[in-house]
Amino acid sequence: MKMKNSIKVLVFLPMFAVLFSCNNEQEPQTVSGLVIDATMNNIMVLTNSGDTVNISTMDTDPAKVPGVLLSDSVQITYVKEKAGDVNILKAQELKITTHSPLFYIKGTWVEPNPINAKEVQGVILKDNGDAESVGMATLIFKSWVLSGNKLMLTSESLGNKQTLRGVDTLQIDKLDADSLILSSNGNVVWRFGHK
Repeated sequence: MKMKNSIKVLVFLPMFAVLFSCNNEQEPQTVSGLVIDATMNNIMVLTNSGDTVNISTMDTDPAKVPGVLLSDSVQITYVKEKAGDVNILKAQELKITTHSPLFYIKGTWVEPNPINAKEVQGVILKDNGDAESVGMATLIFKSWVLSGNKLMLTSESLGNKQTLRGVDTLQIDKLDADSLILSSNGNVVWRFGHK
């Protein structure tokens, strides 16, 4: 009688271990949405269903999980991993489905000079937030910030023996790899091409 009971226990324990390990395995899941925050080790995504999800990118393969910019539209495949008492969502693969405006806005933007069609004028928007004028001696761009669909350009206007400092907040009407159209109060101010 004792021998039969001990056999039942031996049979039950391996089955329990198998069931436990199956329940502990996590299937990869995929989420799509907009990047609203990103650090070296984490991406925060506002999903298409309106949820906010934090996904770890620590120790991931950069070929499968590349860097992102704010406002990139992404599709992320992740798994849940246990870290102590906390479940962490860890990225396995990331695809950028639509680039952020930040992807396109950096660089040199010019238009024909209205006074001399053989020359161009415009602005260089640098990676570090600095700006530089192109072909304009009296309007000196200093810095830029992108906020949603608005570009804020800090500049100095030189003339009449005085320097006026200001910030122009311009509506981005169009932005892609080739063109940048900026307006103020419904009127087009700049119609730039990418140089």
